[in-house]
Amino acid sequence: MENEVWSEISAFLNNLRCGDVSRKSYLHFPELEEAEKIRKVKKANFETEMRKLNAEQRQQIENYLEAVQHLAFMEEERAYCQGYVDCIQLLGGLGILNSNPEIEMMVSKMKK
Repeated sequence: MENEVWSEISAFLNNLRCGDVSRKSYLHFPELEEAEKIRKVKKANFETEMRKLNAEQRQQIENYLEAVQHLAFMEEERAYCQGYVDCIQLLGGLGILNSNPEIEMMVSKMKK
C-alpha cells in the first residue's frame, strides 16, 4: 500500500513538473538556457573524442554517463518533492492547512 501511495504522489508531482511549460507559473532560468548552449558545444567535442576510443572504452564511458544522468534525475526528483513537502509544512505551520496525522505520517516516510 505504501509503495502504491508514493507511486501515485510521484506520478502526480511528475505530471505537474513536466506539464505545460508555457504556463505563467513555469520558471525559466536564463542560466539554465546558457548551460544548455554550453553543453551542446561540449557534446560535439565529446562525441569527436569518443569516436577515437575502442568499443569497450566507449561502453565504459557511456555506462558511467548513464549512471551520472540517472543520479542527477533522481536528485532533481528529490529536490522537487522536497519543495512540495516544505510548502505543505509552511502552509500547515501558518494554520492554512488542517493537520492530518495520516498525511504527516506519509510525509515523514517520504523524507526517509
